[in-house]
Amino acid sequence: MTEEIDADRHFDYITMVMKENETFLDENAGETYDEVLDLILDSIEYVSRAVKRERSREEYVKHPTIFFLHHILMPSSYAIQTDLLTGNLPVCFMQLRLMLESLAKCYLADLKYPDQSFFQEKLELLENETKKKNCEVVSKREHDFIEEFDRVLGLNKKSLKLWGKLSQDWIHTKGVVNRIVDRITEKSAAPSWTFIIPIKYAETDLDTIEELGKGISQFRSLLKDAIGKCPQE
Repeated sequence: MTEEIDADRHFDYITMVMKENETFLDENAGETYDEVLDLILDSIEYVSRAVKRERSREEYVKHPTIFFLHHILMPSSYAIQTDLLTGNLPVCFMQLRLMLESLAKCYLADLKYPDQSFFQEKLELLENETKKKNCEVVSKREHDFIEEFDRVLGLNKKSLKLWGKLSQDWIHTKGVVNRIVDRITEKSAAPSWTFIIPIKYAETDLDTIEELGKGISQFRSLLKDAIGKCPQE
């Protein structure tokens, strides 16, 4: 019984923090919160369009990009909103990187392997691609696919720059450590997300929240370009 009471109290605390953080975002970081909500609306729109297509069931099985819309873009978009409201900023950036990397790979898999009938087979073929490096044949890495995605769409390395920053600052240990140390040095306080989740935002978190908003805005632009030029469009 005690465990049930504690669980209820913790759930109440989580919802309280989320409500307070939403008020904080509305009052102090409205543009970022709007970007998050617009990303969700984008995902709904793209999925709705895919579902309404005449051969939607066949395309769902065949196209990695359709799989991406249903199972990566939409849930990750909603997840970013939830994580933002709980104060879990690092995971918001991780979700954003996942969406960008997945968009690039799914787009390329659709483009390069049109004769394959199953989206997973297309992605496996892409993952098995190789390249020459220093007279050796090596497997392509995520960096290579992002770079190719930019080149195919004429994006002038926009995806690569965003992906690289997200990777360096939020995926690798060094980037996260440096970010925490720099914040303590500059503002004499560690970021709120370094303590416990959920947690209420403070004024010192606004720079990072704004950074997230800019990243989402860039991703939405890249997503629009890619979806507009999808092989099945």
